[in-house]
Amino acid sequence: MAEPSQAISEQKRYNFLASTTSEDVVDSVDEIARLKKELDIIKNVASISNNPFRMAELAIEIQIERLRVVEISKARDAALQRLADVYVSVRQKNELIEQLQREKGGDGGGAGLLSGSQLSRALNSAEVDDLKAHISDLEKTIEDLRVIIRQSAGRPCMPVRSNDPPPSYEENPGKRSVEMGTQTEPEETPTIVDVNNYKPGDPDFKYMPPETDDPIELANARNLTLASIPLPPNPPDATLSAIVIPPPFTLHEFLNGAPATLRNASSLSNYRILHNVTTLWCPEREEHGYMYTPVYKCSTNPRIATAHRWAPMDVIGRMSKPTECFYNKEGVWYYAGSYKAFRLDNLSTKEWMQLPSETISAIIKETISGRKNSSPQNTYETSQLYAAGALKVACVGLQCVGFNQEVYKSIIDHSIKFSETKWKSLASASVSSPLTPQSTHASTAGTPSPGVKTPVVSRHMHRTPNYLGSGNSSAGSPCPSSHLGTPTGSLGLGSSLWNISNASASPVSIDAAAKKVFEGGENLATVEQAGKR
Repeated sequence: MAEPSQAISEQKRYNFLASTTSEDVVDSVDEIARLKKELDIIKNVASISNNPFRMAELAIEIQIERLRVVEISKARDAALQRLADVYVSVRQKNELIEQLQREKGGDGGGAGLLSGSQLSRALNSAEVDDLKAHISDLEKTIEDLRVIIRQSAGRPCMPVRSNDPPPSYEENPGKRSVEMGTQTEPEETPTIVDVNNYKPGDPDFKYMPPETDDPIELANARNLTLASIPLPPNPPDATLSAIVIPPPFTLHEFLNGAPATLRNASSLSNYRILHNVTTLWCPEREEHGYMYTPVYKCSTNPRIATAHRWAPMDVIGRMSKPTECFYNKEGVWYYAGSYKAFRLDNLSTKEWMQLPSETISAIIKETISGRKNSSPQNTYETSQLYAAGALKVACVGLQCVGFNQEVYKSIIDHSIKFSETKWKSLASASVSSPLTPQSTHASTAGTPSPGVKTPVVSRHMHRTPNYLGSGNSSAGSPCPSSHLGTPTGSLGLGSSLWNISNASASPVSIDAAAKKVFEGGENLATVEQAGKR
């Protein structure tokens, strides 16, 4: 009996030891895992201390966590504020409900309800009034549109051309076109006005071109309009004497040397030059004409030499008032009279293609005259823009408003004196210089000797203009390119529009060194001798 009990006690003792050993093993495993984690943390800390980038990342993560905490705090505060606002609103609504219930239960309830109904009725009446006002505005707009439709029904239907601008959808297109006149091309359809009732300076006159692309019909329509303009009380003479300016002097220098009385009396400080190559005269009424001038010009930015810009030009400019004009034909100058300008139509692409090469070159040169460092490539590109219709040429009418006989005679007298003085100085200079083979050859061509009396030339000009469609397009380049002030060398090459008959005068010849001179693009050496002395 003792043995079984001893065996049981031994078994219990071993069981106890076994249980204790298993618990110790579990604790040992946990301790080992904890130690491994601590070791990993120590290693990470050591690696972080050795890696500055990891330190920076850790600092950024800490900052992000702080920002999140701040954002959560702000969101919590905002939620609390909204809850507080809702609580206040609910309390106010409850107080209002209690007040309305008290008013309803008491004597003043009927009055309170009545005031509320009146308020709602007032609000409804205000909305009704606004709707009625809006309806009345719409009715007025519809009535205006009906009036416009009735007015346009009586007008002929205008076919749309390829170069017409798109329709305007603005509320007031008429006013808009006036405000933007200097920024957009004036392509709007003008009002039809009877040209027979035209009066000089009438602001209501607008030229109405025919609906055709035929260059001859367009030119004839312009000439018909010019022929309907009355002549001034003092029209120019049928025959005009030429202003002889010896080389190498320009018209600007010639006018600067005029007497002070002539310059002040005739307002020659504001004159304009009309060149043969860009000016056309009406065949039926030669005192009037029209000129070609670019609508857009290219200029270079003064600060950036490689930056260029296109800008619309005022094609009339100071010629809206009477302006003294001089006409240049093959290097010979004429006083044309006082002229005012008015706008006709734009040159069509077909008309551009039929212009003489001299006229095209003159217009292109004037278009890019403000551009620095221009090259043949720029000239070609500009010509292509004109041919495609991207650039326009304006036809500007020239209305003769007077011819100052005193100025004309004074200029001719000054021309004679100026020629005598300058020819003598040129002859003296040619004698004082040694003769070379070229100068000897030139002297044989007719250079005056110092002993020869200075010639006095008197050339006369008849206005017999050629115009587009007259059968002699090669002889008359249309046009009006003109310049204010000093003439430039870009215009003035072209065929004859006016015939010159030489009166009796002394022969004129010039020194070879002074033959080549440009007066607005002209060569005075091409002028024929006036005749025998």
